[in-house]
Amino acid sequence: MSIVSFVMENWGALLTLLLALIAVVKVTAWGRANAAALQLIIDIIEQLQLRTVKQEVARRQTELPAIAQDAITDAVAVADVKQTPLPLILRIGREIFRGLFGGR
Repeated sequence: MSIVSFVMENWGALLTLLLALIAVVKVTAWGRANAAALQLIIDIIEQLQLRTVKQEVARRQTELPAIAQDAITDAVAVADVKQTPLPLILRIGREIFRGLFGGR
């Protein structure tokens, strides 16, 4: 009986928590889908050795927000065997600080 009364008394908070969980799952899935799409494009460019595409991406990359530039840098580091990608903890820390201090 106490569980039912707890739910009845706190239904607003529980609904908010549920909606927040759904939002986190959707954003995570969206981020993974974007990462997979970006990785596919990088793989194709690397396999075809399209230097003109690489040069154009490098030229236009400076026009992007910092978060997009980081995403491109991370994806290239994963695809390029000569580069070492940043460890996961550093990438997470970078995003936390960007969120706290309002990076572009």
